Amino acid sequence: MGRIGYVAATDRVRPREAIDLATLAEAAGFDGTLVTDLFQPWLPSLGEAPHVWSVLGALAEHTRTDFGAGMAVPGYRSHPASLAQASATLAALHPGRHFLTVSAGEALSEHVTGATGRRRRSGSIASSRRST
Repeated sequence: MGRIGYVAATDRVRPREAIDLATLAEAAGFDGTLVTDLFQPWLPSLGEAPHVWSVLGALAEHTRTDFGAGMAVPGYRSHPASLAQASATLAALHPGRHFLTVSAGEALSEHVTGATGRRRRSGSIASSRRST
């Protein structure tokens, strides 16, 4: 049987409201919460985008169901080792409840470092073609 979770879209609500809504979702029977990992909202009118790991720490203390970061991006804003450490810490503090999803990212959130995935991928593809 499938499980149904709640998505805390943190670019649309303030951090405290995300926690409150996740708590209500849990009380309504949802199996867990995925918190979006965005650096900024999709649209300026949406509001803000808090740091996902801060929200997850608070969420874990206010709920009992599964929780995790939605589409964390290793390599642009966060080093893969830093993401692994943050995820492992939450998993150690809340055994059996934490999950992590990863993504290749998108220019909207990943441009803040000055690196763009398109340039990096093109260089990687070109390098791999030269070596074959």
